[in-house]
Amino acid sequence: MSIQRPLGPIGHCSARLRRLLAIEEEEALGRTVRVRRDVRDAVRDRKPRGNRWSRSPDFAVPGAFHQRFVSADGKVTFNFTFEPVSKTSDGGCQIKTSEGTRRLEAGAPKDHDAYIDRPEAVEVTISPDGFDRYAVRPSATEAIDGERAVFSNISPDPLERQAYWQAVHEHERTPGVDRLTLVPENASRGAWQALATAPDVPDVIRDVAAAFATARGKRKTCTIPLDDLAIDGAVAGKLVKTLATILGTGKKKKAVRVSEGRGGRTQYRLTAEFPDGLDAAGRRTVTQAICDRLDSFGIMYVAAIHAPDHHNDRRNHHLHLACHDRPARKIGDRWDFTIAETVAGQHGRVRYPYAQKKVVEWSRDPDGGNHRDHGTTMVAEMRTFFADRCNEELDRLGVTRKFHPGTLRSLGCDRDGQKPLGTRAAPLEAVGVPTAKGIDNAELLWSALLREAWTAAEKRTKARTALRRKLAEAECRFAEGTAADQAHVAAIRDLTARLDAADAVLRQHDAECAEYDVTLAMARARPDKAITVCRRILKAIGEGKADSAEQRANVAIAARADAAETFLAGIAAIEHDHAPELAKYRTAVTTAQAEVEAIADAAKPLIDRPAPARTPEPARPDPRATLEALFDRIMADDMPILPPEGTVAGYRVPGVTRAEFAALTTPALAEMAQKRLAVLADIQAKRMTAAAKHLASVGTEVLTRAAADGDPGAARTLKHVRAYGAHPVYLRALAEAQKTEPPVTAPAEKTGRTWRDFIGGLLGHNPPVQPSTPIEPTPQPPVPEPAEDAALSPRDEAIAALAAALLADPALRVAEGKHGLVIDTADAPDWRVSADVFADAPAVLDAMRRRHAAPWLDHSAIERNRLLADLHAALMGSLRPPLRKVGEQWDVDLTDKRLADLATRWRGYDRLDVLLTDVDRQWRGTDVDRYIVEGSTSVGTADVTVSHVPDLVTDRGDGLHDDRTFVPMGWGDRGRGWSGER
Repeated sequence: MSIQRPLGPIGHCSARLRRLLAIEEEEALGRTVRVRRDVRDAVRDRKPRGNRWSRSPDFAVPGAFHQRFVSADGKVTFNFTFEPVSKTSDGGCQIKTSEGTRRLEAGAPKDHDAYIDRPEAVEVTISPDGFDRYAVRPSATEAIDGERAVFSNISPDPLERQAYWQAVHEHERTPGVDRLTLVPENASRGAWQALATAPDVPDVIRDVAAAFATARGKRKTCTIPLDDLAIDGAVAGKLVKTLATILGTGKKKKAVRVSEGRGGRTQYRLTAEFPDGLDAAGRRTVTQAICDRLDSFGIMYVAAIHAPDHHNDRRNHHLHLACHDRPARKIGDRWDFTIAETVAGQHGRVRYPYAQKKVVEWSRDPDGGNHRDHGTTMVAEMRTFFADRCNEELDRLGVTRKFHPGTLRSLGCDRDGQKPLGTRAAPLEAVGVPTAKGIDNAELLWSALLREAWTAAEKRTKARTALRRKLAEAECRFAEGTAADQAHVAAIRDLTARLDAADAVLRQHDAECAEYDVTLAMARARPDKAITVCRRILKAIGEGKADSAEQRANVAIAARADAAETFLAGIAAIEHDHAPELAKYRTAVTTAQAEVEAIADAAKPLIDRPAPARTPEPARPDPRATLEALFDRIMADDMPILPPEGTVAGYRVPGVTRAEFAALTTPALAEMAQKRLAVLADIQAKRMTAAAKHLASVGTEVLTRAAADGDPGAARTLKHVRAYGAHPVYLRALAEAQKTEPPVTAPAEKTGRTWRDFIGGLLGHNPPVQPSTPIEPTPQPPVPEPAEDAALSPRDEAIAALAAALLADPALRVAEGKHGLVIDTADAPDWRVSADVFADAPAVLDAMRRRHAAPWLDHSAIERNRLLADLHAALMGSLRPPLRKVGEQWDVDLTDKRLADLATRWRGYDRLDVLLTDVDRQWRGTDVDRYIVEGSTSVGTADVTVSHVPDLVTDRGDGLHDDRTFVPMGWGDRGRGWSGER
């Protein structure tokens, strides 16, 4: 969801405010604040001359001043810095901050007063002993119960502490000289050759570059002391840039760099703000906890709690702490690490026998890890320790806002953290003078606030949409209920109408009101901050608490406050011009938001109320499961299938239920159903043919008596006669059988045992003689609705269909490919996509192996019957015995090589084995002939699925073979040959 740009009166008011500011209007329309390029360039090019009161302010530039982000559970981030100070080769020192390394001046007591006069700069420009004096100066430290809040295990005397820091600085390791490092692998040989011939490059560097360009094999990094080049660090930095330009290298892959000598650490500086709401006792408790922790390590420290003065906000209570990681003690009037002894026998060498080792855990990982990562972890642990101690004291005071030691993003805020302004830019920004860092921070802050305002409005819109959807769902639940439910429906409709009205107002004005509030705060940020600071300093001047520089700038400070007031007056004029519209629409938005909250409260019980109980609708049967149950019932109950005739193109099943008829005519299943019915109709035709021949050969009376005597074959024939007696296929088969085989009747004198022997000779049993009963077709019993089966997924159905088609469709072939078996769909293009997609499915792979092992499946059932009939005729017409059994295999000797090859390739096919066995028996004089009926109840698996037709005597083979039923033929059929599939 995205809210459109506002076009109403409040949106125009926001546009007027933006035009008052020095920002890009087009960027602001995209919810991004960008200061105009000309203003930014002017700030960047302005030379830092004069103090903050002599520089010109620009209140049209947004200032990075706003309330701190507070999470939903009342947590805020806080300022916490930890910076190391180390010794430099020239006897001075340097401090490492988040913005890089800065040089500091050497410690000197005489510089103390100058640094006190400029408290805004002392933190990053004074030496360790100067920092001690700054941190504990009486004008800044807080007095708690009449005692200044200074904590130290060095000495309570400021002079002794300053002497201690001076001694630390003098006795820490002095670094070696700074060097210019050249790395040959970071530039090409051609680049080094260009540097070797470049003018205005020192000869020493050209010689090294020439060596790098011509040397063979591995080249070592070379370092050149800056003293040999007769340049200092500043000049060396400029030289590095020049050399990088000649070499064509960038910042990521430096071929030349300045390597500073590493000196000993002389001090660590910690600065942390205390939370607003923490009293003096709490601040002292927190500071004492930190000092106790340092004491436990043996760290030497001095700490002081600073109270805000007229230069700071009233809430600016903060902690300054300076420490050193070498434990020390006084021996007489000297510190132990300063006491030196001459080493005997070594001229000029001294040792410090009483100096204690530094605390390794403070700067090195005890487990041997990376020291930089360890330092980062240590600072994070110190920050967390400080936050926990502050939060404990806030809990004691009942303050709900707590410190969070993590980042803004860990609090759920999408803002990027602002860059530290530093002690030079912060005083300028506070009185309206824009700086480059301040502009960057302002763009980050106000862009984020604009995005947050619009995001919050969009979330409120989504919440209203969700509430309306829930109301609509609740209305549907109660729409068909009782009278009480109808009352709920009326209440829900009323709430929905009220919600729609409130939503219309909020969609038009909520977002633009939020945008206006952010724009107004942005416009007022810099002048409001300048007025607050100026008034605070003017008050201090009036009370005699200001320093001499501020007293001299009294007039300039007052003029700065007036300029800020004038800018605010322009903002107020815009607000006045739009005051009626602002009041009107703000009231409308406030009223609509309150209405939405009331609607949500009233709708909650209706939304949460369960729906009235209703009789569940009967589950709809699965058409596929219904068809499977119907097919099983057709075979089990001998339901006749009528073939297509006349204008009727499909197979029909009389007596099906409504659900079964619907499943048969379902468009998605109709083709599959007709294929299955065709297979079942073929099986029924075979049953009917066998039953007609059996009836014609022995007669009704014989069958009836045999069935009554318990003969299962006769009973089955009678069952088929009753089921299919009116079927046209049966009637035709019976007529043909009666023409060729007149009914065999027993002689009148053959009764009792003789009759049973006669029937046994025909059927292989001895059925008793029973009275003849008429054979009538019996009506089909009603079949209950099939239970709903678990439906297969579309993918599983497609895989099963492909596997079944591989075993049933002769058009699909399986051949040997380059990497194994492949499916040939040249004659079956409808299966091409399925074969490509599902060829790796286990079921398909199994079907491919079985199909490849059964070459007879490459022919349809009719073709197989024809080929087997041709083979049978050729075998029976041979002039000499054509068969010879070798082990378990038949060796066929025929002049027709096509049929002989077929007999070889189809080895393992049960029907072929039966045919060959029958032929061999006939050649050997065997007096048993067989009629074979085969079939299946599953489409596509004609030679796999076990038949449901248990006709007379059934022989089921193993593997990929047809189900067969052998029916004894009449004595007059001997030698007439072999009959196969219909």
